[in-house]
Amino acid sequence: STDAEGTNEKIEIIGGGFGGGPQQMPHCAPTYAAVLSLCIIASIGCGQEDTMNKSHNPYHEAGKLAMELLNEKRLPMYAFFLTLREHEDGERIAFRMHHDGEIDVRATYCILTPCHLLGLLDKEEEKNHLLSPSIARYIASCQTFEGGFGAEPFNEAHGGYTFCALAALRILGLVSMINVEMLRSWLVRRQLEFEGGFCGRTNKLVDGCYSFWQGGAIAVLDGWYNENDAACEKVGAADDEGLSFDEVMLQRYILLCAQDVNGGLRDKPSKPKDFYHSCYNLSGLSVSQHALSSSWPPTSSDTGEDDKNLNRLFGDSSFNILARTDPVLNIRTDRARHAAKQF
Repeated sequence: STDAEGTNEKIEIIGGGFGGGPQQMPHCAPTYAAVLSLCIIASIGCGQEDTMNKSHNPYHEAGKLAMELLNEKRLPMYAFFLTLREHEDGERIAFRMHHDGEIDVRATYCILTPCHLLGLLDKEEEKNHLLSPSIARYIASCQTFEGGFGAEPFNEAHGGYTFCALAALRILGLVSMINVEMLRSWLVRRQLEFEGGFCGRTNKLVDGCYSFWQGGAIAVLDGWYNENDAACEKVGAADDEGLSFDEVMLQRYILLCAQDVNGGLRDKPSKPKDFYHSCYNLSGLSVSQHALSSSWPPTSSDTGEDDKNLNRLFGDSSFNILARTDPVLNIRTDRARHAAKQF
């Protein structure tokens, strides 16, 4: 590289993460998306039980390349994440989204998720900087008087940040550090009675993407309650099974209102379809269709493919049931299990 004075001295740039495109700076959000995408490709290409049939798998070469890239990047990525740490008040650790970027709970989630998938959160290690209780203390400080979480302390509670905060705490195993009753109360009240979908903040309109940000957060919290044998009154469910919101109403909103007749999904009717809303509407639909797992991460016997182990359904179940997504990671459970076996 060339410096400002025209010399040819090399300038060291700390990398390790993924950018949004070629020649772009490493950033937590595209790094999170890239690792999940590579795990999906690796599982499709290399996740065959019968290794003798690999030559017949048209995606084997792509899966092999994805796995090689993950192995190559996992440790430099860990080093990159550590450079984003910011110490708050000496007792809390937050993360920036990129160098000189904003500090918020998205960064914490976007760091912990790929590290979990790539086996970088080994709790048996004597010193793992990404398992510090100071990280959980910062997340807990972002919980508002309403019960949800803001991007940083003293911000308004917001569905996207609430999911990131709760899922990060679930990965760390420290959900108990927050006020879970206030959180549950705020989450279930974000489902709108008439539309059936979720809004992102108090007194806001329905938006299809919050089908996952809010619906997924409820699934994460319900799973934690079940795992810890906590008394959990079902809110919005007609029986003792399922999630603490009305799964049928959410499915109805996604399938009838958020779905575009020409393909793709959207925020709400009158809004254009896009990839972002397509992703998170479908993720929310998967969460609302599949019954809770009593443990996280799911056990090896929990395939998520048993049609009998489903929540209440809306519409024709012969063609609208999706594969099961992990509500913490938002990747299919079988893809997450494959990554766990590799790392």
